[in-house]
Amino acid sequence: MSEGALFTSHLGQVHTRSRFRLWGADLLDLGTAGLLGWGAARALDLEQSRASVLASMAALWLLVGIVGGLRGWTLGRRLFDVQLVSAQGTPPGPLRALLRAFTTLPDVFLVPLLPARPLDRLLQVHGERPAPGLGPWLRGLSWQLPWVAALAVALGFIALPTRHEAFSYLDSTLIGWKCCHGYRRHQDTWMCQRSLSRLVREAKANTPEAKPLVAQCPEVASRLAP
Repeated sequence: MSEGALFTSHLGQVHTRSRFRLWGADLLDLGTAGLLGWGAARALDLEQSRASVLASMAALWLLVGIVGGLRGWTLGRRLFDVQLVSAQGTPPGPLRALLRAFTTLPDVFLVPLLPARPLDRLLQVHGERPAPGLGPWLRGLSWQLPWVAALAVALGFIALPTRHEAFSYLDSTLIGWKCCHGYRRHQDTWMCQRSLSRLVREAKANTPEAKPLVAQCPEVASRLAP
């Protein structure tokens, strides 16, 4: 395909009419994948490594893309009411959706500058509005509830301290030491309570790093006492 054909302004309506809806959906899906990946990295206590966090986010973005290629829908596309379809009007399928996962980011930056998404045109996919109506939209949105649940779980892991954070807080900070020794001013804080609870769980799971810390933390030792 020539450069002129790729970037020409004389584009069919099929590639232009829903591009901003698809753009918004892609931005939302990128954010969703980022939160899911961040939550997964924290759940696995990998957040100390930025490379691991980025790899987790990238893996979740690929998963969102592949699953979205099966029927053309993602959480973002449902909320923006636009389906990703091929030139034949059918869902793009997992392989084409996987390829699109790699082209979405540059295309997202090109949308405000060009009358159509050039990389989507190369893959022969575009956004298409479904039949109007609140009922079909709500029924379609219900299929995305697992992603909403996954987001809620991810946000929980993001809010809670990881094992590394909890142990560092209790072992290496003055406030953590006061938390361990029952200073009321610090004991009622979110970080103190969550860190103590995390240390209790790790001690019950016989995590080796937890044992010396329990010996230095009377609050946790009392919770573990029979």
